[in-house]
Amino acid sequence: MKQLLLLSLLLLPGLAAGAADAGKLAFDKACAGCHTVTPQGKDKGKRGAKAARPIPTERRGRGTDLGPLIPKRTPEQLSAWIARPSQVKPKTSCDTRLLPADDRELVLNYLAHSIHAPAPTREALLRQQLKQDLAARQAQKQRKANDPSRRSKGKK
Repeated sequence: MKQLLLLSLLLLPGLAAGAADAGKLAFDKACAGCHTVTPQGKDKGKRGAKAARPIPTERRGRGTDLGPLIPKRTPEQLSAWIARPSQVKPKTSCDTRLLPADDRELVLNYLAHSIHAPAPTREALLRQQLKQDLAARQAQKQRKANDPSRRSKGKK
């Protein structure tokens, strides 16, 4: 029984990643021709702060960026839009009629997860820590150099 539980825990992240990939594929098939989704930063209200944006590998989507819009909508509103966009907004050019119902759920899940900025990589965290350590060392050296008790002793 423990082995089965361990096996399921090991496979769970892979299944979640597979669902995210399937959602991205469904979004690319139905929506990416006109829309993009950029992650939104947590501190978007602060002055000078920008949303974390991935570097685009290709130029796609000429229409609306859905990133800022998704948090303003309920899951029911998004589901209604994906199911029947022309009933929500009559003059829209969105057409999701060929998108199967299963793919609609995948797109909803993809949209819900894709608006969050990705976690920093281990390398980025290590670089940030190194910069902080170097700044602390530099400040410590500066304090020692400006210490009046060391100046009065002079060099020996």
